[in-house]
Amino acid sequence: MKAFHRVLTLTLSPVTMAAVLACGDNTGPAASRNSPGTGTNTLRVTADIDAKDDAGAVGGFTTEYLVTVRDGASNKVSGATVTISNPSIGTLTLPETGAGSGDYFVAGSGFPGGDFRLNVVRGTDNVRDVILGGPGVHTITTPVTNATVAANQALTVRWTVPSRATQAEVETKNFGPQALPDTGAYVIPAGSNPAEAAQQIRVFRYNEVSLAGGLLGSRLRVEVRNTVEPVSVQ
Repeated sequence: MKAFHRVLTLTLSPVTMAAVLACGDNTGPAASRNSPGTGTNTLRVTADIDAKDDAGAVGGFTTEYLVTVRDGASNKVSGATVTISNPSIGTLTLPETGAGSGDYFVAGSGFPGGDFRLNVVRGTDNVRDVILGGPGVHTITTPVTNATVAANQALTVRWTVPSRATQAEVETKNFGPQALPDTGAYVIPAGSNPAEAAQQIRVFRYNEVSLAGGLLGSRLRVEVRNTVEPVSVQ
């Protein structure tokens, strides 16, 4: 996140976070629950929900919510009311990062289950009721932390798929990121799996919806990252 952003951090208790992570995940394709919403077609809204595994955070994840708002001439739109709601955590009101920035940001611990709703309002200009299907939190099941695998041999990576994302990516220190369908498995080629004493394996999963009531390029996107490390490749 850019250094000039004023960060408002949300922290939930361990009991609350356990409930958040356990509930609200839907099982069908995440994109099947997307809805482009409505609006005045006068704002360009670019919204990102980025969840990254973080062993030091409550719930094991840190999630950043960032929404940038511009007008038809690409001018920064300040003073908007920007909210993202979710059945697990309620409604988040994103504060502007600084006067005149047109960027709205909040960060929190954990990643909530369920879908996300976006609303942006400034005067008579608005984007309303955009729904983004949440892909849920995945777990990398193969290989596991501290596993030993053979170098220069094909390496199968497997992960859970709580709600199928529109796209996944797999990467290691020596490979990728490789974009692929969210099938729950990918085989890294033998030539891309050299010896590595402390390999890091990451799987990213994404969903995205275009905003019907926003200017061209308006979208809401979610990314969830999980990591297994170290893995000994020898």
